[in-house]
Amino acid sequence: MHLREGSPDTPNLKRERKLGFYERFRVALHDLGYYNNVSIIARYSKATKVLNSWPQSVLRGFSYAIQKHPELSTTVVRDEDGDLYFQRLSTVNLERLVTFKTLEDIEGKEVDTKLITLSTSENNKGFENTSTTPSWRAIALRDPNDCDSFRIAFIWHHVIGDGRSGLAIHQTLLQAFQLFEDDIDCKSNRPATMRDFTRVPTSAKQLFTSMEEMLPSSSAPVATSPLQGEKWAGKNYNDNSPIVTRLGRIRIPAKSVQEVLSKCRKYGTTMTALLQAIVAKTLLDQVPYDRIRTAVAVSLRRFFDPTLGIDDSIMGLWISTYTTEYHKTQFRKNADGLESLWQVSQENTAQINRVIANGGKDVEIMGLMGVKNYSVAVKSRVGQPRDNSFGLTNLGVFKAAPTDERNGGVILDDMFFSQSCHANGAAFQICIVTVQGGDMNIVFNWQEGVVTQEEIEGVMGGVKDLMGQIASSE
Repeated sequence: MHLREGSPDTPNLKRERKLGFYERFRVALHDLGYYNNVSIIARYSKATKVLNSWPQSVLRGFSYAIQKHPELSTTVVRDEDGDLYFQRLSTVNLERLVTFKTLEDIEGKEVDTKLITLSTSENNKGFENTSTTPSWRAIALRDPNDCDSFRIAFIWHHVIGDGRSGLAIHQTLLQAFQLFEDDIDCKSNRPATMRDFTRVPTSAKQLFTSMEEMLPSSSAPVATSPLQGEKWAGKNYNDNSPIVTRLGRIRIPAKSVQEVLSKCRKYGTTMTALLQAIVAKTLLDQVPYDRIRTAVAVSLRRFFDPTLGIDDSIMGLWISTYTTEYHKTQFRKNADGLESLWQVSQENTAQINRVIANGGKDVEIMGLMGVKNYSVAVKSRVGQPRDNSFGLTNLGVFKAAPTDERNGGVILDDMFFSQSCHANGAAFQICIVTVQGGDMNIVFNWQEGVVTQEEIEGVMGGVKDLMGQIASSE
């Protein structure tokens, strides 16, 4: 992504705030080709009226989202002193950002295979930053044989938002499609109000300030002593070109998800804590090493002053991680094979609770604040072992307000969440999202050449088997 110098006097552009430390870090990773983007594909059903006015209905949905989220109309520029700024456009050309396809355009027999194919392709493409194009894109997908549902893939640069930002966009699009049904001409099935989608006005809302200005005063966390034994973290960090992202997926049926959740409540733990333990166990079963280390994403939104209005409905980059080490001896053999899994899961839950109780102080991400040049810092570690064996991000359950006749009938009933590989990050990443009352989709992403296909397939198979065992256990 080539960052052009921006000028506050350039027509149709407005200089916004400087980028915060984590935003600058994400830009550096993208520009080096180490990390491209995040994506969520969502399915919208009971959407006959929206489909009848395709494609204008989708463009109108994004017009609505642009008004709600100022990040959708910002670009990143570098000033004459080398500082990075957000710059806002006065209008957005949606015809350059939203592409329309059919499922038949994508390789694969099953729908899930097609979605993974699409996600893989998009996660391997970065953004060409210009003074007129925001750093996001979308693909609207129709199935010619389905007159009731469609899908939208939203892909965005990490600098404008974390994973929950993608949920916020799909929540906004859902609202737009529900409201949209009230603005249809009953004779023509077209929007009663037509718009120029090449010049969509941008939001009047202000960008939120950067993360470091909203967290409680904190310092870098103190490192803990590692467990004994050799750690597995894939092949050493390298920046061989091209850096290729590979994806795999597991779908856990809704009924099994509910059964597992009930077991989590029984054992006083959470789905995220359990999934950590499950992946750790299956990975240690696959590799000839004694220990592994994981980094789990944690949203920082809950730690901000509530008067700031930062919740799950808005875009922004507000995440950190907490790290945990596991040793093979923690997953001892026993009668039912699950006792140690629940014990480790409870320990994970206790760690999550400690992070929450600390109120956002001493979060691990703050260790990046003191870095002067992120590009130099990450390149200096080429050839060194990776810190983490795997990363895990669980966006939780997407919940939408119930619909009624006054609020449109469109619903969102399925999601795929993925991201590009992290060239200097964990050996592989796991992205998880569930729609309320629906299936859980677990997507694995890794860099080609860092993890073997056999290792990943072994972990995916182990996770699926253990989730099934837990769901069917007494």
